[in-house]
Amino acid sequence: MLKAFLIIFLFTGSIPVHAEDIELFADDGLEWNQKDQKIIMHKNATAKTPSYELKADNIEALYKGKNKKIYKIFANDNVKIKSAKENISTDKMIYDIDAERVDLFSETNPTVMTGNDNKIITKDKIVYFKNKNYATADNAEIIHSGRHIFSDYISITFENADGKNQIKYVNADGNIKLIDGEEELYGDRAEYNPKNGFAIIDGNVRFKKGTEANLSGGKIVYDMNTGVAKILPKDKDSKVSGVFSTKTTSKK
Repeated sequence: MLKAFLIIFLFTGSIPVHAEDIELFADDGLEWNQKDQKIIMHKNATAKTPSYELKADNIEALYKGKNKKIYKIFANDNVKIKSAKENISTDKMIYDIDAERVDLFSETNPTVMTGNDNKIITKDKIVYFKNKNYATADNAEIIHSGRHIFSDYISITFENADGKNQIKYVNADGNIKLIDGEEELYGDRAEYNPKNGFAIIDGNVRFKKGTEANLSGGKIVYDMNTGVAKILPKDKDSKVSGVFSTKTTSKK
């Protein structure tokens, strides 16, 4: 316990990282490896700054220089990150502080990143560039304003809204599926722009609305405000095909 106290005293509030100090805590003590210039913490480990708080079962922090500046943090198992901009839960994290890059990995549980009006979920990987307000996700789902977007690869550009991350623009590539109420849109690639209210999907597209309509073509321009979908052919020699149902369901 004395060892843990001494290390906390030496490192708490004394390590400048981009004008922020990092406080380190752990229930099971801290291991200070001066040769390899790293600090290892176990059991309810916490790394805290004025702008974020990181909690995990295990945290390892690498430092350099005379001021013992922490430049990279590794966290494993039950990783939780809270900040004004976003909340994150994941199995594994690597935070490159100098590059302001956060790599999040799922091993057992889904990685979930929650912003002001959105949630990103994956059982694979998220890379978050904090200084660029930009993230990428593999095999992911985005939930935004009640809509669900699924894709093999998604890139998200954020903007600040009352101190939190809000989706500005989304690009998606591979096995697109967009669900908006009864409407389902499928394709190879997608652009999602909540600012202008349009989602554009191209490449082997398909539009479904319950049992009422099943349309296919080369491109969909979907107005998310009105629910109107414009189906376009792939080229001048192609056609748009579809099936409409005129059946009505009677209530008993």
